[in-house]
Amino acid sequence: MADSDERWIATHARQVNRMLPGGLDVLGIFALAPPNMMISAQTKLRQILYLIHKSLSKGQTQTNSTTERHLLQICSTTRKITCRSIDVADQKSAFKPADWKPQSGSEKWIKLKTDINLDLKINVPVKQQNQNMLKQIQQGLVPYCDNICNGIITINGEVRDVTEVLDQSASDSKRSKGRDKGQTSQLIHDIDLYTQPISKEKREPETYDSVCKLVIQGVTHGRAFVHSKALVSEAKQAITTDIIRSIHARCELLCEDIEVVEEEGIKKELYDTPIRVFGKLNGSSLDFCDYKFQDEKLEEVTDRIKELLDITIDPDDLELDCEQVPCEEDWSKDKSLDPIDDSSNGASNTSRFNMLTAVGGGIAVVAAGLSYMLFGDSQT
Repeated sequence: MADSDERWIATHARQVNRMLPGGLDVLGIFALAPPNMMISAQTKLRQILYLIHKSLSKGQTQTNSTTERHLLQICSTTRKITCRSIDVADQKSAFKPADWKPQSGSEKWIKLKTDINLDLKINVPVKQQNQNMLKQIQQGLVPYCDNICNGIITINGEVRDVTEVLDQSASDSKRSKGRDKGQTSQLIHDIDLYTQPISKEKREPETYDSVCKLVIQGVTHGRAFVHSKALVSEAKQAITTDIIRSIHARCELLCEDIEVVEEEGIKKELYDTPIRVFGKLNGSSLDFCDYKFQDEKLEEVTDRIKELLDITIDPDDLELDCEQVPCEEDWSKDKSLDPIDDSSNGASNTSRFNMLTAVGGGIAVVAAGLSYMLFGDSQT
């Protein structure tokens, strides 16, 4: 255990976190070792939990206020299980006992799904021109993510009190018993999210103070799961977490996959972003997800799922119809990709960053691409 690479583990936690729908999170780590090794490894295990928290928080909008991480210890000699927690926001925090209770039977998970319209315009200020593209995008997304967290949701078209239990039928014992015996289908709720326009104070600088402009518009598919006794407030947090996590994941994966080469004058590059695909967790009603680039084969996706989640899944069992790869005709319909004259703001051209675009009247959810253009002279 002393030879474990804590940074590799933290990176793995970030990769796994991308593959989880809203409502599911990386809580910590488990360690399997004999008693003496476990005792001597406590400092390293503590360090790993702090690095995991740092890795998951890097560049992300925090939708969950908890900073508690868990260490599940399994003695390889006696098979005894103990759980401890630590507050990773406090560098002086120490481990404390945490309850670990096995659950009999399978948990009934409620599925939440939504399609979110995006229309974001991000001006990258001159002071950020030396940052890489991912940091520029992450900083530009902050006002939007804050707005998502402060939005209002409707559940199946109805506004609900956030203190209510999401599944109202569970409060009726007779209906609940009847449902448990005769109904095996999963409860699914359609969620709509409504937000206020972003105030001028939180918007990005005007174009003449910018080196480039990014535009995100279209529709993204969101999916989350909550337990059967969840409140409406928990449902809201789960679905908003998924929306934000998914947008950040696509940006990260895309920026890892591409390298923008600067040229003299105006520069514009167009890239396809990965689409979101889902798979079923065996023995559960829960889903996990991954992101597939257009040039990737399904076998590459299933191999990655096996490597990161230790889940074996057949390519035919992947859910591929939530989002679609756009074709050239889709791009030609979208005028926002064309350079526009913005001379009134002191710049000759701007770029459009189209990450998720809906076509066909919003019926299809299409993962589009990224168009990135730098101004010829950032000082003009």
